[in-house]
Amino acid sequence: MKNQRNVFAVVIDDDQDQAELIKEVLAPEGYYVLTADNAEEGLRLSQHYHPFVIITDFGMPDMDGAELVERLKPNGTSDIPVVLVTAYPPEYVEERLDFNHLPDLIMSKPVDFDLLLETVRDYYQNGYRPGLCLKNSSRDCFASASLPPQLSGVR
Repeated sequence: MKNQRNVFAVVIDDDQDQAELIKEVLAPEGYYVLTADNAEEGLRLSQHYHPFVIITDFGMPDMDGAELVERLKPNGTSDIPVVLVTAYPPEYVEERLDFNHLPDLIMSKPVDFDLLLETVRDYYQNGYRPGLCLKNSSRDCFASASLPPQLSGVR
């Protein structure tokens, strides 16, 4: 893989252990990972550094992932793919999402780090292609009958 040390990924999670695990998975691949422990800081980092991918937790105290995605998409970061990671049941996440501002992929916890790395590589190597992430993946990320196919990871 080519040297990617100037490539930014932003990880937003109030659980520092989870954020560090994600960073430990991505950093050896050459991605420069910025972490934020709250949504406001994550918004600021995303707007300042314009990362190639944002990975965020859904359940955070100051602002949940649904509101964060809603605020990210119209604020000059709409071309950045957002991976939403959650331990919440699909029904709850679905209720909270604004279907005008959707994340690009939802992954259930515990995080499948191989799948996450595959997703990040795809975004970096192929650029942002809404609805095409993991097109050929046979692994299931998040299945919910009423979520659009680009969110489920099921093809």
